[in-house]
Amino acid sequence: MEKTNRWFWVGSRPEVQDALTAALGSGPTDASVADAADGDMVVVDPQADAAVMAAMPHGHAFSGVRALKLRRGVAVYVLVDSDDAIGVQLTRFTLADGVLTWNVEKQELCTDELRIGAMSHRRPSVDGLLARLQGEAGAHGQENSLQRLMRFEREDSLLTKLQDAETGLFDGHYATLKLDEEWKRSRRFHQPLSLLLLDIGFQGEMSDLERRSGLAEAAGVFLNECRDIDVLARFSESVFLFLLPGTGVEGAQVLANRIVGSLKERLQGQVAANPFGGLSTVPSAEITGRKSFVAVAEACLTKAKEAGAGVVCSSWQ
Repeated sequence: MEKTNRWFWVGSRPEVQDALTAALGSGPTDASVADAADGDMVVVDPQADAAVMAAMPHGHAFSGVRALKLRRGVAVYVLVDSDDAIGVQLTRFTLADGVLTWNVEKQELCTDELRIGAMSHRRPSVDGLLARLQGEAGAHGQENSLQRLMRFEREDSLLTKLQDAETGLFDGHYATLKLDEEWKRSRRFHQPLSLLLLDIGFQGEMSDLERRSGLAEAAGVFLNECRDIDVLARFSESVFLFLLPGTGVEGAQVLANRIVGSLKERLQGQVAANPFGGLSTVPSAEITGRKSFVAVAEACLTKAKEAGAGVVCSSWQ
């Protein structure tokens, strides 16, 4: 190890001091630990005699370490016997720069956490570290960190890839993943889960602008009416899927009717729409798997369409 500028020893075990002197290349300073300043290092042995420990701030090892760490540029290490697990935890809590482990049986000092060389506890700046990493990557013909960040910036994020471009809601692929996830969670924790398939029911001919405007208005209704834990996704051209965790048939029915009502109110005068939906809820004796869970909702949706606008069915029979 290279020599340090100056180091302080707060301890009373001579064998440990000798080991530290050998490791650091010089003996401890005779100055008081109260004089420790930028560029200095302090090694504290919590087992030091009371007279020695009195030199520490507050006269206590660990509270003294916390106080020393408030001084800019002072590196503080705590000596812990190899069989003292609590001492290691306390050291981490005090935010010391590291732990120096002393093996009493072998009379050996482990300095793995000691940063060597002229108080090199000062860590390099982020810019310096980035420059070094980029240089090393470039030397090996690899993509450096900045290039990688720029590439990620240019590429579409996973979130963007799972979004429906016209509504900003998630698409059917995401809905399939979440359906599997919420189905398993419902079964595991014995909680109700409802699935609503809702068709906006656009009527007659309309321009692309009108269709897009209607979809945007519908998405606004859905986001406004649903909770954060609900899953919303565009399932097909005009059908939207709602997964409602922890929601039984009555709560889902109330939400579905509220969404249909809000849609009619929001779209009135803009586009002709006749919204309707199909609802499926578990637990149910009729539903034994995810496929039947979706099949019941689709059957309800068909029945609602045949019965007329604004009808939300909770049974496919």
